[in-house]
Amino acid sequence: MDLKDIMDMERLQMLLDDFEEISGLKSVVVGNGGEYLTRNNGVQTGGDSFSMDIRVNDEKAATFYADTASDKRITKAAEVLGQQLNYFANIEFTNGHVGGKFDTIKKDIQKSGHLVQTINEKTGHLKGIAKKQTILSLNATIEAARSGEAGVGFAVVAKSMQDLSNQSAGIYNDIEMSVEEITNLINTIIDAFE
Repeated sequence: MDLKDIMDMERLQMLLDDFEEISGLKSVVVGNGGEYLTRNNGVQTGGDSFSMDIRVNDEKAATFYADTASDKRITKAAEVLGQQLNYFANIEFTNGHVGGKFDTIKKDIQKSGHLVQTINEKTGHLKGIAKKQTILSLNATIEAARSGEAGVGFAVVAKSMQDLSNQSAGIYNDIEMSVEEITNLINTIIDAFE
């Protein structure tokens, strides 16, 4: 893991510049391959210099070096800055890692919302077909009654068709209610991401 892939190096340099201005100590951040990730103003990266690993997700991402000072308070400030760099690096990693997942989840939820809309439209079409079946079965019942004795068998079929139409309409209503609940849930989740 490399710190330059996680943090904005310009912002990191600004932090180190501010640290130098406040403490008088020069500092530098060095990548795992030994390359300087920030400007080196003559900081010795070894020996007597203060150093602290910058760890992200339990992996070394870089090393922070600072000049040492005879004043223990200033050396403690270097230690605090090293700790803050660790916090910043981990926050940047988390934001980058989790932020991308939130975008993917949001897009998937929006796609689900569109699919639910399509289901709702198709259910509406099926509901229209059920209404037409009801009308056809009523017409068939009327024609069967007109036919008298010859239409008795036809009347039984018309009655069965009416029953199926009523059952279908009930199922479509249930689907419509479920789709409406899902749509409301999806909209609530989408609003939470906004």
